[in-house]
Amino acid sequence: MVKRKLKTAVFGLISSLLVLGMVACSSAPQSAPPAGNGAQPNGASQQGSDSGNNTPKPGGVLKLARAQDMSNLDPIVPGDNMTIWTLLLMYDQLVRVTPDGNGIEPALATDWKISEDGKTYTFQLRKDVKFHDGTVMTPADVKFSLDRARGEESSWNWIYTGIDSIEVTGENEVTIKTKAPYAPLLSSLALFSSSIVSEKAFKEKGKEFFASNEMGTGPFMLGNWQRGQKVELKKNPDYWQAGKPYLDGVEFVQVPEDTTRLFQLRASEIDIASNVPFNQMEELKADSNLNVMTVDQSRVDVIVINNTVLPFNDAKIRQAINYAIDKDALIKTVLMGNGQMATSYLPKMMFHNDQIEGYKYNLEKAKALMAESSKPQGFKTSLLISSGDEFDRQIAIIVKDQLAQIGIEVDIQQLEPGAQYDAVNNMKYEMATTYFSTDITDPDELTSFEVVSTGGTNSYHTGYKNPKVDELADKARGELDESKRKEMYFEIQKLVSEDAPFLFLFYKPATYAAQSYVKNFNVLSTGNYRLEDVWLNK
Repeated sequence: MVKRKLKTAVFGLISSLLVLGMVACSSAPQSAPPAGNGAQPNGASQQGSDSGNNTPKPGGVLKLARAQDMSNLDPIVPGDNMTIWTLLLMYDQLVRVTPDGNGIEPALATDWKISEDGKTYTFQLRKDVKFHDGTVMTPADVKFSLDRARGEESSWNWIYTGIDSIEVTGENEVTIKTKAPYAPLLSSLALFSSSIVSEKAFKEKGKEFFASNEMGTGPFMLGNWQRGQKVELKKNPDYWQAGKPYLDGVEFVQVPEDTTRLFQLRASEIDIASNVPFNQMEELKADSNLNVMTVDQSRVDVIVINNTVLPFNDAKIRQAINYAIDKDALIKTVLMGNGQMATSYLPKMMFHNDQIEGYKYNLEKAKALMAESSKPQGFKTSLLISSGDEFDRQIAIIVKDQLAQIGIEVDIQQLEPGAQYDAVNNMKYEMATTYFSTDITDPDELTSFEVVSTGGTNSYHTGYKNPKVDELADKARGELDESKRKEMYFEIQKLVSEDAPFLFLFYKPATYAAQSYVKNFNVLSTGNYRLEDVWLNK
């Protein structure tokens, strides 16, 4: 009875929010020429037909609107997706994730051999690859780059702990030796922090230069970065994939407001809008000039909880918070049915434990846990969200409303996206909206990033620590038997679920809307896009 009444109230609240969101966009002008359809829900978007003409046309600059700016362009530093996805367009790695997100394929390495004991990897390098200054990449650049990635100054050195040495062993050959068998190695070499940089340029210009510049081998080169406004990339004429990229350049426009991005799309001021609100999807699909995409990705949305701040060090309170939120109602209303309740810190990817029930809505259980907790009468707290993000705002309002039912009074605080990100990184928050998406196929990255206290981010800035989780994660890296590794990750997910260091929300697809003349724009399950494959049919 209580559950049904609460749901009714929540649906009414969200309905009001959705009407407001639709009114905010209703004055936008409609766009012009005909075409296209949407995307298939298998992890990669699919463009519509182009009147029989599927031959890529060279030229043009693609304008894509994103909510946030980049941070630091040195590959061994950033942790935000806007920077990571841009780095992957300017830099290459030895290997990369396959388009379906399920494997590894050659990139700067054409092939490789693994010794019988699983501790020696020998890579043959692609010949005549050039950096953006025209100099030829050498095995020494590979060694230099990977040694930097695992060095003391790297924010990502924790992902390379299994490496013992990296040596140049031939004219076009590099050999990596591990201390012991190290299961995630190939996957880790596809990570953005494994990008190959020019040793000569780095030693001449220094790390301060690389914080806002680049010297990679990727399909695009940095042209101009106007912080807080836009990033301009230009075509690499010497790219090792013959004939690519098709585009002359790419312009990432920073547009924090959802409504503004859609206005610009309808006015043909931009070619692609990211983070399309779900309450606008159907209206956009009715416009034949647009391709609207809903793309499955390896992503989990959560509200991070600072486990070091009282009373969030109390697991009963964190569990109560998880039971108090009706995720199914959130999915049906805010996501318009596009998504699934999150039961694990791992998204739907390799070794995801689908046997965990998670925290299904149970208000009575939430109240009982609060009664047993260190704050039986409730308390006040704050929830930090990104300003201009309508999705975040809707989630926050509903979470505030539902937590009030168990005596937790929530103050919603809005910060510019970059400032919100910094506040979380510096642990100057109590609760905050965020999401995690994997950059590689192996669960080691997200496990170390999110829930391992020694993983380099202090369990993603929550202060969560479970020695058993830390121990299992370390053992899993050295286990080459896939079934045994799976068991370990299943156990880790079970332990983390019980500890509830986050408020687990849902697995959410990516949403984009593109002009119909944009061809072959695909979003990988890792969230990034290979714009070297995109062309404009204008």
